[in-house]
Amino acid sequence: MSFEKAKYLLLQAKRDLEIGCFDKAVSAAYMAARMGAEVLLRTLGQRDVPRRDDKLANSISNLGMGKEGALLMELYEARKRADYSSEFTDGKLAEKYVEISEMMLRRFLRRAETASR
Repeated sequence: MSFEKAKYLLLQAKRDLEIGCFDKAVSAAYMAARMGAEVLLRTLGQRDVPRRDDKLANSISNLGMGKEGALLMELYEARKRADYSSEFTDGKLAEKYVEISEMMLRRFLRRAETASR
C-alpha cells in the first residue's frame, strides 16, 4: 500500500468519469482516499490501522483532520450507494467525489511529508 497506488486509483476514477462510468468513478475515488488515509496513519506510526470505515475516519479526525474524516465518511456512503443501490450516480456528483478524493490525497500526502521532516 502506498501513496503511488492511491494516486493510481484516483487516475482510474478520473478515467471512469471520462467514459461515463460514474458509479465506478465514485467507488475508485473512495478507495483512493481510503488508501491515502491508511498510508498516512502507517507513516505516522500507527501499526493497527482500522479496517472499519467509520473507525478509519475517526482515526483521521483524531489527527486534527476532522474535515477529512467527515469527507471520508461521505465518500464511503457515496461508494455504498454507487456499488449497492439501484440508483445511478449522476455525472456531476461523481465529479464532485473525485475532486474531494483528490483534495484529500493532497492533504494526506502533505501531512505525511511534514511528519517525515
